Parts: sequence; C-alpha cells; structure tokens
Amino acid sequence: MQETVLVVSLAAIAAVVLAFARILRELAPGEPPPGEAVARLRARILWGSGVMGVVIAFATLLPWPHAVPSGPAVVPVHVRASMWAWELDRTNLPVGAPVVFHVTSTDVNHGFGVFDARGRLLFQTQAMPGWVNKVAWSFAEPGRYRVLCLEYCGLVHHGMMAELEVGRTS
Repeated sequence: MQETVLVVSLAAIAAVVLAFARILRELAPGEPPPGEAVARLRARILWGSGVMGVVIAFATLLPWPHAVPSGPAVVPVHVRASMWAWELDRTNLPVGAPVVFHVTSTDVNHGFGVFDARGRLLFQTQAMPGWVNKVAWSFAEPGRYRVLCLEYCGLVHHGMMAELEVGRTS
C-alpha cells in the first residue's frame, strides 16, 4: 500500500511540474501572453487537480492496513511498563494467531519492542502513562522472543527485558 501511495504521489508531483513547465514555456519573456491558450491550459490544470483530489479522497476510504483486529480468535496481551520492568499478563502465545498487545506505562515513556531469536526488531510501540497503545502481530514461527525497552527511561534501562514464548498451540 505504501509503495502505491508513493508512486501515485510521485506521478502527481511530476504532472504538476510538467504543467508548470508548459505554462512557463508558453509565456516566453518579452511576448504578450496568448490569452485564450493560457485560459484553456489553466482550465485543464484546474480540472486535472479536481480529478486528482477526488481520486485521493476516495483512496483515503480504503481500509487501513494496520487496523487492530478484533474477535474471538484474537489473543489479548496487556502490557504495563514501569521503571525498569515489563508486566505482561500473558507470556505464552500461540503460533499464527493474531495477538493484540495493549501497552501502557505507570511512570515515564518506554519503547515496547519485540525481537526475534536473531535479534531483528519485529515491531514496536510506545508505552505512555495515561494512554493505551495497541499493536497487532501474528507470530509465524515458534520460539522465544525478547521484549526490550527502546526509549531511554533511566539508570537501569538496559536491564528492562521480558520474554515471550511462542508455541505451536495456545
């Protein structure tokens, strides 16, 4: 989806640049502007911009690809951060099921980051006091996953770790 938005945005930018280049070429210095030709060109640009606006408006109605799932198949995990620990109400998770982490903090901002066995960051969100951030993930492989704090939160920040055990069954 992001690649599509990027390509469409670049194409729109290129179209605007080409339209302005054409206008500048038609309005050569020292010559009086050709009134009717410029008016037609301006009308085309106006209508083209209107059509582009409608297309962009309808594109925003598409479903958000990062929406948090709901339903009986979703496994909720409530996470509370505090200096310098993670409290998770569940650490054994099933493979392949959608898991929604509800992340908050009791004191300062923390960064909730989950890493696979090779040390790659899979996803992250902020743990903030007074706010619950939700992030969804489906673990494709069984194994141990580490939870680390990605936001410097004080003296023992480096020791703020937890583990998730993902198995073949819930």
